[in-house]
This record gives sequence, structure tokens and C-alpha cells, in this order.
Amino acid sequence: MDKKPAVRLTQEDQLEIDTICLTALLERARRATMLSPIGTGFVFWLVHEIVAAKLVLAWVIINTLPDTITFVLTSRLIKRPLPNQQISYWHNLQISLRSLQGLCWGSAVIFFHVAWPVSVVHDMTILVVLIAVSSAGIVNTAPSFRTSFGFTFGVLIIPICYYFWLGDPIYIKLAAGSILLLLVTLQFGWNAYQQFIDGAKQLVLNRRISLQLEMRNNELDELNRQLSVTASHDSLTDLYNRRFIVAQLEQQLDNFRLHGNPCSIVLIDIDRFKQVNDQFGHASGDQVLVAFSRRTEPQIRLGDIFGRYGGEEFLLVLPMTELPTALSLAESIRGHLASTPLLEHPQPLTITASFGVAQIRPNESIDTWLIRADKALYRAKENGRNCVMAD
Repeated sequence: MDKKPAVRLTQEDQLEIDTICLTALLERARRATMLSPIGTGFVFWLVHEIVAAKLVLAWVIINTLPDTITFVLTSRLIKRPLPNQQISYWHNLQISLRSLQGLCWGSAVIFFHVAWPVSVVHDMTILVVLIAVSSAGIVNTAPSFRTSFGFTFGVLIIPICYYFWLGDPIYIKLAAGSILLLLVTLQFGWNAYQQFIDGAKQLVLNRRISLQLEMRNNELDELNRQLSVTASHDSLTDLYNRRFIVAQLEQQLDNFRLHGNPCSIVLIDIDRFKQVNDQFGHASGDQVLVAFSRRTEPQIRLGDIFGRYGGEEFLLVLPMTELPTALSLAESIRGHLASTPLLEHPQPLTITASFGVAQIRPNESIDTWLIRADKALYRAKENGRNCVMAD
């Protein structure tokens, strides 16, 4: 089977992995120092009747000192995020402290070595305790193999050297076995480290993928919003387009048939718009359409629907509005439009519009409704333009 291509980690990804490893290492180191007194107390119980009290007390103090330092430092560091530039420093400090802890544990074979005939059994008992401590350290130091190596090596290197120095065949065998045990423990430590790193990498990659998906979803949401706006708005005036307006008319017709809610429409046509195009050009004509839209929009009530119906024609849908109110609103828009020039360039240009108003009637279709508004608009044109007519 083909192997899946490896995902390349960025510098930011590697920094995040280092942060995860150090944070986990600090948390585990703190827990380890809280459990360490149990092991120290057990060793004390094993040797207090065999070894001089001064030696026992000295070893307990020596063994407790790095644990105390580690506990204080990790308790402070866990409470606040570490700056990126300090990650390497605190990692190296943890390696040093845990290596020192390992050496303190390993020194037990020297502090508590007793004379024959109980020495071998007693030393083997101490060695078993050290083996258990080094094995437990594999779990606690899994986020950092260098820390795992330093602690495990520190625990077992003193027994190995001391047993070789004693020179007795039984101790040489214990030293050789301890070397083999050290190698096996380090192998397990490496495996635990690899598993932790793989998990941290996967976590970082999952976060990156999740962030990318979130960004893509946001982009798609924005694209959908833009598409929705494009589908329902006129590209020139940014008003609602004909399709949206007709859909709103259908909804108002349904409301009228179901609940009897009144609704009126106002069909608006800019007067002499062709002359504007002929005299000033189509670009100026487009400016007139945009300026007309901006001039009219502030006059629209909340809930009313205003859109470009086609060309220079605009349609205003007035839900819950009867004919007299619609006529009054149309007249207000007409007067405001004609009161001041719509454009100042290339010369002051005042634009007027004609208005056709119609209220929905029972058993009437949208087409019939629009035709009545169009007839009213036509009469406004015949009546000299710049006026409001109703049907």
C-alpha cells in the first residue's frame, strides 16, 4: 500500500508542539513531586533500622531539595502562559532538575550500603525501588525524551558505577543487569515520547485544519451573502431588483387573501429620462438613477420595499397601507425630489418623476394590480408629469 504523504509542519506548528510538550512536562513534574514523598518515605522505612539516622536524614534532605524546587517553579509557571522565547530555557531547566532528581534517587545505593552479610539483599531491595522509580519516571517525562533520558540515566548510573567499583562478582552482575535495564527503560522512554509527540502533532494539525475549515466556512458564508445580495439587488442602484420585488408582491397578495391585510404599490417613472441620456450621455443617466435612489431611500418607511423595476422605473411596495396613505407618501417623495437639483455636474439638474398608485383589490392577480398602477402612471404622464395619480 502507498504511504500517505507526510504533512509538513510550519514553524508556528513546531512552536505550538514545543509549548504543548513543555506544558505537559511541567504539569506532570508537579504531580510527580507531590507523589515523590511516598517513595522517599518507603525508602526511609526500609533503611531506618539498618542505616545510621544521620545518613538517612541527609539523603532525605538531598532527595527532597530538587523536588521542592521543581514544585515551586512548576506551580508558578503553570498559572501563566510561557513566552515563546523562554520555552527552550524552561525546557533545559526541567532537564537539569529532573536529572538532578534522578541522581539524588540513585545516590541511595551509596548512602544505604551496609556491610556483609545483609548488604547484597539490602542493596538489591534498594535497587528494586530505584527501578520502580525510573520506570514511573517514563510516564512523567514522556513529553521530553531528553528529560526522560536525564532522569532515568541519573537514577541508574550511580548504582551501575558503584557496583562496578565494589568489584564483587555479584555486584558486577547487578551492574551489568542495571545497564541492560537502563537500555530497556530508555527504549520504553523513547517509545512513550514518540507516542506523545505524534499525539501533539496530530492535535496541532487538527487545530490548523479546524482553523482553515472555519476560515473557509466564513469565506463561504460571505460568498453566499454576496451571492444573495447579488441575486436580490440591482447592480447599479443597489436597490432590490425586479425578481425580488415581484416575490414580495406575491407574499403581500397571499397575506391579503389569508388575512385581509391591505397593501398598496407605487410605480415611479423618472420624467424625460431619455433626454438626459441624449443630452449628457448614458454615464450621466446612470448617475441620475443612482442619485434618484439615494434621494428617495430616506423617504421610505421601515418595512416598505423599494426597488428598481426596470430602466428608469421604480416600484415601491407599501405593506399594511391603504390608498390614501400611499398617495400621501408618494406626494411627499415627489415634492422632495423636485425641490432641489438632483445633480450638480455637469450642470445643476433637477429631476422630477411621475407616480402611479394602486391598492390591492379582492380577487385580483399581481399582473392586474401592476397594470392598474401602470395605468395611473400613464395618466400622470398625460397630466403633465411630476404628479401622483391613483387607480
